[in-house]
Amino acid sequence: MLFKLALIFVLFCAPQANALKIEINKGLVKPDPIAIVDFYDEKGRASKTGIKVCEIIKNDLLLSGLFEPLPESSFVESKEDLCAKGPNTNNWKILNLRFLVHGKIDERGNNFSISFELIDIVTGAKMLSLKVDGAESKLRTAAHIIADFIYERITNEKGYFNTNIIYVETSYDKISAKRKTRLVKVDQDGANPQSLTDGLELVLTPRYSFDGQTVAYISYSDVAKDVLGKSAHVYMMNPDTGSKRLMINKQLMKMLIKKNRENPVQMTYAPRFSPDGQSAVLAIIIDGKSAIYTINFATNELRQLTEHNCIDTSPCYSADGKKIVFTSNRDGREAVFLMNADGSDQKRITKGEGKYSQPIWSPRGDLVAFTKQCGKEFYIGVIKPDGAGERLITNGYLVEAPCWSSNGRYLTYSMEPGPRQKSCVAVVDITGRHVRVIETRKDAAYPAWSPTVSMKVK
Repeated sequence: MLFKLALIFVLFCAPQANALKIEINKGLVKPDPIAIVDFYDEKGRASKTGIKVCEIIKNDLLLSGLFEPLPESSFVESKEDLCAKGPNTNNWKILNLRFLVHGKIDERGNNFSISFELIDIVTGAKMLSLKVDGAESKLRTAAHIIADFIYERITNEKGYFNTNIIYVETSYDKISAKRKTRLVKVDQDGANPQSLTDGLELVLTPRYSFDGQTVAYISYSDVAKDVLGKSAHVYMMNPDTGSKRLMINKQLMKMLIKKNRENPVQMTYAPRFSPDGQSAVLAIIIDGKSAIYTINFATNELRQLTEHNCIDTSPCYSADGKKIVFTSNRDGREAVFLMNADGSDQKRITKGEGKYSQPIWSPRGDLVAFTKQCGKEFYIGVIKPDGAGERLITNGYLVEAPCWSSNGRYLTYSMEPGPRQKSCVAVVDITGRHVRVIETRKDAAYPAWSPTVSMKVK
């Protein structure tokens, strides 16, 4: 463990009812004013590292759409006073402030130790007190984790700031006139871009496993050509080491070809991992028609769930692994269907006008997000697994490929503002009221949101 979190104490003097209650299916949530005082040294003096950490925390909370960090110019107590005597909540009440965060940072060589408190200004209660120790190289991670603790204590929801987003970056080589794609990983706030592939092969649609240790994606890689010909297939990568392998290995591919009267496997695509990480569900095209399959990683068993009669694609497990949603055009137009994880009891759940695709189940289990096309307009929407309560939350010239945050409150997705405009990755909250665009170096699409990285609390 490169750094650890030490839980010094958590005071529940503030009744639980005083915590912010989030209703994610309704209306506009007004941001709560919060003051985050730059972490000071043991004498109450400004600390460059403390300022850096607090800027990340402020930005995280601001981007959530639930908090409004106040400017330092409005603060009513100095760092020296806070360090010496702690906050006087009566002083801060004049700002109509709801929450205050202040703390100290101790820097020793390449290591740091941060002690901070979260105060409820309305009640005067200390809601949270934590100590975070770590190495300088993990400063951003520590800041995201502190923001997660603040978010969780106030909203009663899991934090999501200590996460990554992987997307497909596209560039054009003017000399060869060829398009290049690569997988790029960034922090959820858009910082720290890292290339995961070299741009020498076409890559598409990355998907995280539920533990964040594996990324599945589509690639036209030479590894599969001797069996499969020049076609796109699903690979699995360790994002830390870069090592990769076919999800459906060559032996299984040959068996599948033989089973289908020597018809070639034209493409494997649209993978999603099961919640327990023991299997995945994906689509396979044979003879121009796509069916849903599961692959068990322990037994290397490939099981067919739907028939090659139409285009069945984009399967996704429910949070408990018992159900699968998928897209099918079996009724003549793309719609979202639901089935049991063994392929039984297949039924359509979307009934509206337009074409539905790319369903993805919320980690909360209560909603399925989807892409919808009506005429020339595209939408991202959500629906209950039983087909009730369809709601469109954002739209545009082209919006597609939604992916949930680990706490089920936000969706990241691909967006093109207009013809010949740069494609980008955006984030919208479940109310549809708060949208932000993640800054990227080049065209970006098909985002995949990692799970929150759990850190041990002692």
